[in-house]
Amino acid sequence: MNSDPKEDLLALKNLGPKSVAQLVDIGITSSDQLNDLGTEEVFRRLYFRFCDEHRLSVNYLYALEGAIIGCDWRLIPMDRKEEFRRLLKDLKS
Repeated sequence: MNSDPKEDLLALKNLGPKSVAQLVDIGITSSDQLNDLGTEEVFRRLYFRFCDEHRLSVNYLYALEGAIIGCDWRLIPMDRKEEFRRLLKDLKS
C-alpha cells in the first residue's frame, strides 16, 4: 500500500480527487477501509458530513460501489442501483 492514503484511494475506479478528499475527511484512508465499511455505510457518513455543503447524488453511490467492486459504475446491475435510489430517498426524508 502507498504511504499517501489519497494515492491508494485514487487508484480505485470511479473516484477522483474531490471524492477522495471527502473520504479522507470522514476518516477513510485506505481501500481496505472502504471495502470493510461498504457502499451504504460510507455514503451515510458522507451524507451526514457533507449534505449541507455539497449536493451528494445517487451517482456518488454508484461510484462508491464501482470502486469497491472494481468496475465502472455504469456496469452496476439495475436492481442494485434501485437499492441506492431508495437509500438516498430515505436519507433525504
